[in-house]
Amino acid sequence: MKTIHTKTALKNLKYLLVVCLLFSFEGFSQQCSGGSYGMAPPQGATRLASKASMDFDSSLNSVIVRNQGTTYGPNTIGTPYMQKDFTTAKIAHVDKVYLVRYNALTDEMEVKGGESEVLVISKKKNYEISQHANNVKYKVLEKADSEQENDLGYYINLEENNNVSLYKRECKKLVKKRKSTYGSSASSITTEFKNMKCEFYIEKGKNGQAIKIPKKRKEFLALFPEKSDMINAFIKENRIKLNKEKSLKRLIRYINTI
Repeated sequence: MKTIHTKTALKNLKYLLVVCLLFSFEGFSQQCSGGSYGMAPPQGATRLASKASMDFDSSLNSVIVRNQGTTYGPNTIGTPYMQKDFTTAKIAHVDKVYLVRYNALTDEMEVKGGESEVLVISKKKNYEISQHANNVKYKVLEKADSEQENDLGYYINLEENNNVSLYKRECKKLVKKRKSTYGSSASSITTEFKNMKCEFYIEKGKNGQAIKIPKKRKEFLALFPEKSDMINAFIKENRIKLNKEKSLKRLIRYINTI
């Protein structure tokens, strides 16, 4: 009789453990399926990202990121990130999904490497990182005509074509603010993250070079000497503005047809 009771007790214990595990996985799935990640990632992407982040792939050649609290100080308002929370993303050439976020102040892509560890991906020319939230794809390009050698940065792809591709670059800067205390001559200094105007770039023939789009039409036409007359006519007829994303998309689409 003792043997029968022992076997029954073990069987009941195994059943309870299985039920507990199922509830735990369900809770984790509900917690990560949306919320702070913005749009819901593809099915199973968050679990894969969490696993890949915990078992970080050394092939990405990453380094430990600087501590934000130490770098920016306690009196800093705002955030250097375009998306404050980590979002799932696929990194080209690495067959895994990671949790990433873009630092627009330092132009770095941060990856969650564990519960408290944050890493920075080494920039490699033509590297692509596709964020699932908002369907944003970053590409590492070399800035053309830069005084700095091997000046690599992250550019958001707006229009992709084997002929001419269009990109924009998001930037932030730190601004110091001096705030006077009411009824006192003393003042305190705080710093605040400010969004800068987006800059637009083109890439010709998938060569990995980012050419900044000039503000003046004459300088822009000089980028396409053989097609300048047709492009100039299109700009005039359609009232294209070289500093507006919608206009530039339309213009680049046209250029790729002539």
